[in-house]
Amino acid sequence: MTNVENLEQLSLKIRKHAVNMASTGGSSHIGSILSIADVLAVLYGSIMNYKADNPKWSDRDRFILSKGHAGAGVYAVLAESGFMSADKLKTHYQDGSDLSGHVSHKGVPGVELSTGSLGHGLPVAAGMALAAKINKDKHNIYVLMSDGECDEGSNWEAALFAPHHKLDNLVAIIDRNKLQSIHSTEDTLGLEPL
Repeated sequence: MTNVENLEQLSLKIRKHAVNMASTGGSSHIGSILSIADVLAVLYGSIMNYKADNPKWSDRDRFILSKGHAGAGVYAVLAESGFMSADKLKTHYQDGSDLSGHVSHKGVPGVELSTGSLGHGLPVAAGMALAAKINKDKHNIYVLMSDGECDEGSNWEAALFAPHHKLDNLVAIIDRNKLQSIHSTEDTLGLEPL
């Protein structure tokens, strides 16, 4: 199987897990989860450096899901990447589970930051990137944002901060699915030209 075929298979597995988790747990945000499956598959299946058996490895690349409501997608890719068993995914959104509706780092190996309030991922990732540069660390920080959260001013401050500090170890990815809550991004607050 080619690497592209492997990534396509990983993306499909993420989607299947997400649909099962949303159905079993009675959670929502399935569209937001499905729209990032390909990005997660490429990052975890081809780009990022990590050790699933050593999730706090100091040289690991860091991933921040700023659109924390799509956390089931991250849990799915972490399970498929060896950070936890796929059976644990059955506990998603259940009382007492570590796998909450919005992505949480508490008790979940491989999650760097609990998120859910939009607009925090990029500023935190920029701070992590600056700290890495100051410490002369070689890892990268990847942050996956929603297009709707680009309405938040904190993102634009971070977007100005990153080039000012020459943060070439920071990669921001915007999921431009054109949906925000229950309306389109353009009906909520026009984003073009993004």
